[in-house]
Amino acid sequence: MGIRTAIDHNPLLAFGLLIAAGWTVLVGLQIFTVMGSVTGGNWVGRHGLGGLMGLIVLAVFLGVVIAAFGALSEPEPAPEEWPPE
Repeated sequence: MGIRTAIDHNPLLAFGLLIAAGWTVLVGLQIFTVMGSVTGGNWVGRHGLGGLMGLIVLAVFLGVVIAAFGALSEPEPAPEEWPPE
C-alpha cells in the first residue's frame, strides 16, 4: 500500500518520481545498447568502460529516486514517541 499512500500524500511529487524512474530506466537501456566492448578495443569515442560508468551512475540515481519514493509513502513523518504509552 506504499504507492497508494504516496499518491494520497502528494500526487504531483509521486508522479514526478515515477517519471524520473522510468526516464532513468529508458536512458540506461539506450546506453546499454550503444556501448561497445568493455575489454579493450578503441578507447576513443563510445566505449564499454564509459558506458559501464554511466550505467553505474544511473543505477545510483535510480536508487535515490526509489528511496525518496519510499520516504514519501511513509504514513507519518516522525518516529513514534519514546517511551511508549
